[in-house]
Amino acid sequence: MGLDASTAALNLRHRYIEGLLTRAVGALVFASFFAVAAYFNVGLAWGQSAPVVVILSLMALINIPYWLLGRRTGFALSYFYLHWAFDLVAITASIYFLGGIDVPLVQFTYMTIILTAAIFVSQRASFRLATGATIAYGLLGLAEIQGWLPQRAGIWHHHYAPTLRIFIVGISGVTFFVFAYLAGTLSELLRRANEELATTKGIVEEQNRSLEQRVRERTRELESRTLELQERTAELEELVHIVTHDLQNVAVASTETIRKLREVDGASFSPRGQRYVERVQRDCRLMATMLRNLLEVVTQSEVAERRELVHVQAVVQEAVERAHAAVESKRIDVRIGDLPPLLAEEQKLYHVFENLVSNACKYVGDKPNPTVEVGGFVTDGAIEYVVRDNGVGIEPSQMGRIFQLYHRAPNQTVAGVEQQGHGIGLAVVKRIVQRYGGRIWVESVLGEGATFRLSFPREMEHIAEEVRDSA
Repeated sequence: MGLDASTAALNLRHRYIEGLLTRAVGALVFASFFAVAAYFNVGLAWGQSAPVVVILSLMALINIPYWLLGRRTGFALSYFYLHWAFDLVAITASIYFLGGIDVPLVQFTYMTIILTAAIFVSQRASFRLATGATIAYGLLGLAEIQGWLPQRAGIWHHHYAPTLRIFIVGISGVTFFVFAYLAGTLSELLRRANEELATTKGIVEEQNRSLEQRVRERTRELESRTLELQERTAELEELVHIVTHDLQNVAVASTETIRKLREVDGASFSPRGQRYVERVQRDCRLMATMLRNLLEVVTQSEVAERRELVHVQAVVQEAVERAHAAVESKRIDVRIGDLPPLLAEEQKLYHVFENLVSNACKYVGDKPNPTVEVGGFVTDGAIEYVVRDNGVGIEPSQMGRIFQLYHRAPNQTVAGVEQQGHGIGLAVVKRIVQRYGGRIWVESVLGEGATFRLSFPREMEHIAEEVRDSA
């Protein structure tokens, strides 16, 4: 995947501008150096450095028309050769005014434009600039040797012999080409790396766009399915409400019909008929109860909205008083600890604790010193409540199923008495707890009792504190 036309044009513009800025900054830096050196009379007098400062300043200022030309021609880098031709002449003239071939190391000024050619154009361009620099420096040396240019006072007063000047020009030319090779090779490697990076970036961006598009499509699909599921759930709940209500009316009517039948014609029934009538009446009552419980389960599955600050201590106390018959008959020691308040619906919490307390009282069995404990505490992340008894416990095989709807353990006999229930209470409790973002679980050892634990999010406590403070 290559770069598109707009990106390539933008990169070309950046390279053109950076090339001009590099030339301008380099020229101004050298001009400033020579001006400062002349001002402090370090190596050169002002008369020696003034022409050089003027030439270098002109090299910096001429970048303005270079910019205008580049903007008109689409920033073609081939126009840099015109710029470099002027630079070669300007640098050669600067070297001459500084003292010519006799000035040490000054020929390395050519390397700045060789490096610029390698970075912003190509390795071939750097070789061409190395050739031009060698020719320009060689012509300066030839002109000085032949006397075509008068000798100028340089940084020092020593003058090289003609053969040494030829050597200096030759070694400088070799240095120019070696530098052009190294700079050009490094520049090509960096340019290819940048192009590969740009290509990879383009691929990654394209993949990101594709991924974002797939995520948006999947999100829309999930939202559509969620909405459809909510609509179906609402329809199902409405259907359950209607069917349960109608069937409950039928069950109640059937129960009442059987009752009247027994009152009117019960005396004429045979013993077998009497048993059949009693069984039908019992089944009708059981069906009405189960339908009522089913309706309650559906209701408790709805999302909790209305909340108030509930004093759980008082709720549990009321639930214990409701179970006074079992507490007194079995002489159960009920212990209620400090229970933190909770932001919820009081009636729902009462239903939870009333069910747990009544179950605990029901299954303490005939153990000596039966005990039911209700406690609560606040941790870093949750508000927890505990309902514990020392009764018969729960079989390990039933631990994961006691919260299932209509589930009852196979053996429901405690102390020789069969325990009545429909497997609906704990299922309703679980749904109420989940309405408030909480969870409920049980811990038990068979024969040693059971412990029900409830955990609610800690932020509910903070909301409760705010409600209490504003009251």
